[in-house]
Amino acid sequence: MGAKKSAEQVVVEKIKQAILNREIAPGTQLVESTISQSLNISRTPIRHAFKRLEEEGYVTIIMNKGAFVVQPDTQEIIQAFELRIELESIAAKFGIEHITSEDIEQLESLLEEEISSYKTEDISRYSTVNKQFHLLIASRSHNKYVMEFLTKVIDRIDMFLRIYDVIDHRSLEKNKSLEEHRQIIDAIKKKDLPLLQKTLRDHLQNTLETLRNTAVGYKSLDKML
Repeated sequence: MGAKKSAEQVVVEKIKQAILNREIAPGTQLVESTISQSLNISRTPIRHAFKRLEEEGYVTIIMNKGAFVVQPDTQEIIQAFELRIELESIAAKFGIEHITSEDIEQLESLLEEEISSYKTEDISRYSTVNKQFHLLIASRSHNKYVMEFLTKVIDRIDMFLRIYDVIDHRSLEKNKSLEEHRQIIDAIKKKDLPLLQKTLRDHLQNTLETLRNTAVGYKSLDKML
């Protein structure tokens, strides 16, 4: 049982990282026989891995056809951002008065870490810190449902950003997101809720527009494994 779980985890991590690193294109079919041969793993744990990846939003399983890398269309991306914008606005409304000076210091520290990971092209770390930045603000709403749903939608959007290569690590000056995070911190310092909500909304709308307009290239599955 333990060996089977280990094999399943190997497949999950391998496929997930390949998707996030843009080594497999959205819509690519994940062929059991190719993965089985390349990783020397039987097909049963591979099928279980596909189901886990589907639950996490990385894979779509189509009956009688197989498993495919998720390929979100424009409408799905817009819906995810619309929900995130509303959730972050609600979190700001209930949380702005609870954000302390220590929280602001932590936000500024996270921003510096974002800049550092961006400069070193550590996109995985950059995405993680970006998530921590937004969730810290949301956590001060003290609403567990906002946090639960927001965490899920941020994870889904992060996957969209990674697979469509939206994060441009080539130019610090062109990264508007970092400057927008500074503006968010400034709005929090002023305890200006309308400004904070507008800054958050503009920040997420700008990210959405970049995502919608991004074109990318990929490798095939057999080259990834």
